[in-house]
Amino acid sequence: MENRYRAAVIATGRMSRAHANGFKAIPNVDLVACADILPEAVKGFGEQYGIAEEHRYTDYREMMDKERPDLVAIVSLHQQHAEMTITTAAFKPKGIICEKPIAMNLGEANAMIRTCQDAGVVLVVGHQRRYNAQYQAAYRALKQGDIGKLTFIETHGHPFSSLPVDGTHTIDLARWYNDDLTVSWVFAQTDFREHRLGWGGEVENATSLMYCFENGVRGWHTCGAIPIGSEPVALWPDVSGPNYHKFILHGTKGEIQIDGDAPTEGIPWVRLVHGGEVVSIPVETDRPKTDTAHARLIRDLITTIETGAPHTLNAESARATLEVLMAAYESSRQRAAVMLPLATMGNPLYEMLGLSL
Repeated sequence: MENRYRAAVIATGRMSRAHANGFKAIPNVDLVACADILPEAVKGFGEQYGIAEEHRYTDYREMMDKERPDLVAIVSLHQQHAEMTITTAAFKPKGIICEKPIAMNLGEANAMIRTCQDAGVVLVVGHQRRYNAQYQAAYRALKQGDIGKLTFIETHGHPFSSLPVDGTHTIDLARWYNDDLTVSWVFAQTDFREHRLGWGGEVENATSLMYCFENGVRGWHTCGAIPIGSEPVALWPDVSGPNYHKFILHGTKGEIQIDGDAPTEGIPWVRLVHGGEVVSIPVETDRPKTDTAHARLIRDLITTIETGAPHTLNAESARATLEVLMAAYESSRQRAAVMLPLATMGNPLYEMLGLSL
């Protein structure tokens, strides 16, 4: 007989719907409770997903104490991830899904991982694009040798993106394409002229980031825009909002190009380039609407809970991605390449700006 799981959502803003829909798509998961500090937010979420009023809370601690859910999605602002994850783990749910990035700095990430391990809680982080059809199509083509040996990973974010908000997804995907190998060094520059907020935290205007894996594969990522004159100037000109995780996987025999989260009209969404020849790589676009990336993440979380099999979005992987982001800020601060593992446990961007978390 299938085990049943009771699920709850902490922080019921926009992204919470993706997690809720993922829970609702799985037959042996019941979405039973929700919490948010805003009464109107928790009311709207509860009504949308059929959660009775007595199971809606404005204090997530009270919810955890009374409901004792098995699965918890934490979909709060970046600065709240660590505190909420550590507090939630004390109630010993079977699994926690924390939104990305895992934390604001490596010290927080270490504490989250250690606390969940001590409590016997499986912690995963929402880099769910590994489950998206277009990125998986590129992954299959890469692993079957369509471009030979991978040598260089080129990625570009749109003019309004930043490392903590969107770059965390892109670097996570780049690590996945290179078998989650360790990054050896980072060399980056950031531009911070305006106080921009991304999911509640200060973020840079623009970043250009070079990095190198232990096997010699290099990566280059750009995101954001430089505030010059009345209009910001994008670091990479042909990336728009819909295709903001633009990838070019360079290999010894060709390239795989991915137009990010949405296709560009007139050309294949994912394509193989050999010289002047462009060949479409098939993308599984006929998945059922309920078979979302979040649903797949949750199904794999249940498998991990029941069998101990490693989860592709485990917390240690998310920490490795965060380390690259923090190293980019540290490289900008030092005006030099930075070797990993990174020594600082703080947030170099905040420290440069004299900000506290």
